[in-house]
Amino acid sequence: MKRVIPGVALSVGLLLSGYAAGQDLPQAVVDLELSDIQIREKPRAEYGRRVRGSLPNGVRVEVDLDGDGIIEDVEARGNGLFPIGEIQSLVPSAISDNASWPTDAQLEKIEFERGGGIEIEGVLADGREFDAEFAADGRMLEFDIDD
Repeated sequence: MKRVIPGVALSVGLLLSGYAAGQDLPQAVVDLELSDIQIREKPRAEYGRRVRGSLPNGVRVEVDLDGDGIIEDVEARGNGLFPIGEIQSLVPSAISDNASWPTDAQLEKIEFERGGGIEIEGVLADGREFDAEFAADGRMLEFDIDD
């Protein structure tokens, strides 16, 4: 019985530490359901933090937060790509409802501009690399495809 209690205490401690880390993050980051989370301050605390973790599909990403805890960008680590659906909760419907929004793309990076616009880089379902920019109101401003 002595061996069971330390194991239970360790499990509860690990659960609580994960809970505390989740509570320290903005809800938008918590909603990404990251696992294996590491949080690092940027060189100056007022510039925000970097959160590294794995999306539910296992791809490692880095989420940059500004000093107010607002997501600046989400970027795949290494050579990974993540399905655009994994970050859909971060995209305003005005943008995702645009017929040009690549719902089946794999992303390398998504950047959130101060005015509400979004820039994305990745690979389309047909394998072509692209980058695109959308205004906060959903208008497509640019969509470049590398052939």
